[in-house]
Amino acid sequence: MANHQEISIAAGPWGQDVEPWLAQALATATLQELRHQHEAGAALFRVMHGADVVGAFLLRVDSTEQGPQGVIVAAAAELAGVDMIATVMPVIESRFRGVRSIRYHTQKPALVRKMARLGYRAQEVICVKEIA
Repeated sequence: MANHQEISIAAGPWGQDVEPWLAQALATATLQELRHQHEAGAALFRVMHGADVVGAFLLRVDSTEQGPQGVIVAAAAELAGVDMIATVMPVIESRFRGVRSIRYHTQKPALVRKMARLGYRAQEVICVKEIA
């Protein structure tokens, strides 16, 4: 069983090694759009277990009327025997200094429930109807 103590986080450039991880987190954006956000200043991090990439996340800060807001643009990680949300979320939150809040978007109700246990609450629901 893996130990969370063996996990490290490394900031770095875009690479093919992060694409499968970020693709897992896609809702409406594409990998190309995520890469564009990274090129525009969003910070990319790899979740490492030894020399293996076991996840990735992309973060940015938006300016809002209420002040700066941290945005988890995309995040996914998996390692057998490790609760990656409980392990990685404190690291993600620590990357946002001076923000008034942190937000994320998801289409996964299970993630909403799990993140609620960490203090996140739903603020809105977005519904879309495709018109042919």
